[in-house]
Amino acid sequence: MTDEQHVVVQPSGLLDELRRLAEQARAEGRFRAFVIALKWIYEQLQRTPHKFGESREWYAGAELQARCGFARPLYVGYGVHEPGRRVFLRRFVLLPAGQI
Repeated sequence: MTDEQHVVVQPSGLLDELRRLAEQARAEGRFRAFVIALKWIYEQLQRTPHKFGESREWYAGAELQARCGFARPLYVGYGVHEPGRRVFLRRFVLLPAGQI
């Protein structure tokens, strides 16, 4: 990891949620797309989180920009704290087949 990258931070329960979503994707025959999307999302969040997805809100007191993004079949909600070069993951959603 270079100094230019952001550190991606996730709450403890998010890993369990990702496992659940992975099993759902596997059952629906979308596991490969799930894995590819998840890897791509993490790469984007490390490199250019302020360019990936779209801005939702700005929390001036925390210097945090709330954002969301899509990489079929996943949606991700996250926050970017640029001064600390941190990305805080909030949630992932497995989108219904055929959306986004």
